[in-house]
Amino acid sequence: MIRMILADDEPVITRGIRRLLDWKMLGIEITGEYEDGRKALEAIVREKPDIALLDISMPGMSGVEILKECRAMGNEIAVIFVSGFQDFEYAKAALKYGAVDYLLKPVIREELLKAIEKSIAVSYGEEAAGAIPRKEKEDRVEINYGLLMENENISYVPVYADILYDKTENEQIRKLIRFSLVSFLEEYLTETGQGIVFQKNDRIAVVLKGIGQGEVRQSVETIWAESLKATGHTTFFVMGDTVTSMSEIPGMFRRCLEREGYLFFADKIPVPVIDLREKVFSGRGGSERLGELRQKFFEAAVGQNEDQMKETGRQYGKLVLHLSEGKKEDACFYFCTAVRFMEERCEAHDLPGRKPEMKELLERGRACESFTEMEALFDQELLGYLEVIRSVAVNSEKRDIIKARDYIEKHYMENLSLNVLAEEIHMNPYYFSSFFKKSTGENFKDYVNRVRIEHALPMLLSTDMKTYEIAEKVGFGDIRMFNAAFQKVYRETPGGFRKRVKE
Repeated sequence: MIRMILADDEPVITRGIRRLLDWKMLGIEITGEYEDGRKALEAIVREKPDIALLDISMPGMSGVEILKECRAMGNEIAVIFVSGFQDFEYAKAALKYGAVDYLLKPVIREELLKAIEKSIAVSYGEEAAGAIPRKEKEDRVEINYGLLMENENISYVPVYADILYDKTENEQIRKLIRFSLVSFLEEYLTETGQGIVFQKNDRIAVVLKGIGQGEVRQSVETIWAESLKATGHTTFFVMGDTVTSMSEIPGMFRRCLEREGYLFFADKIPVPVIDLREKVFSGRGGSERLGELRQKFFEAAVGQNEDQMKETGRQYGKLVLHLSEGKKEDACFYFCTAVRFMEERCEAHDLPGRKPEMKELLERGRACESFTEMEALFDQELLGYLEVIRSVAVNSEKRDIIKARDYIEKHYMENLSLNVLAEEIHMNPYYFSSFFKKSTGENFKDYVNRVRIEHALPMLLSTDMKTYEIAEKVGFGDIRMFNAAFQKVYRETPGGFRKRVKE
């Protein structure tokens, strides 16, 4: 019996996980549930379970700290992280410490099952993971490798194939379309003598024979065009590298399956035939570019410029394609952060937002069956800010204070003076001072210091930087100014705050 523990400071989560699967049928015993990270670590040391499903954020110890301690002790327990939306990037980064998988709350049954299978494979090997019961039996197809043999020096190219279904097609219709595709491939490959097709674990595998690597794409694109005529549906192909023995085919096919996630993005590829050795979506830019585009969304909404919002949305979608690297969950996350940014900007500038329920929005994104559908969903969400901001008829003074706040947000680390900002807004410095305090409720200096402190907090809590280094990085002239401004807000020094929170 495989033994597992659950740890989450929200009992409703552990109760929900217990109900998601028939653990006894899977041969898994849940030996304990913990709301405190330190107690969970003690249970791992004492009871030596095979799997631990841990929340990222818990009192006592975080999930990542537990994993680090386990690895330091030589304990190779399979760890699955569970995190809220706000911890997504943290959970993702934690995989480098050896976690098997991460799941976003609310946990979805199918994703949990996949994570459990991966954990069992880590602890007991692939055969044990494959022994988990399925509602439907896996395909037991005898593969006729004899059709591949012609002479001793022949080469092979494994290719993974799948179908882009229409959202309106139900499961029964999809099975018929799939059967039609497999039948076409069998007939086509037999007639041309190019190779074989078979199904393994509900995946369609094509093995081409005797084709040089330079000719593979042309051959697969021809198959793609012919399959479109035969089935009326677009087929997605992932081409592997050439192998020289049949024993290498399964391993290369597994490498093709590593790009299975690109099926979700295939409607953005004119001819969805991808090569393991090539980057699917080209592009430049990273998180900084994403931030710039989010800011453009906000500026366009305030300026009531719908065309600019649409163009920014097009650029944002293109960058998300590039950064997601075939991961649907990442694409959904990047879009959700754009919506969250708009909410934060609206709140900071006393503008009405749309107040979306982020968990619900995340689930709607996850439910999309293609990138185009997901992109349209979030385009609609973002364009909605045009209407809510239009409803308050933003006047020129409101635009000026929004512009001033945004300038401070971008340049807080610089030697930012009242004169510099007044010139940027095209106002008299004396008038701007009273205008700023009237509009924000704070004088200019206090407001800038508060922004700097907000940016200093993450560095205090998540880095080992010296306090004077942080002060310099966020724009304070020296450590004394930083201490004074920090004490005015938190009634303690930055060093004291850091020590207290970490303890």
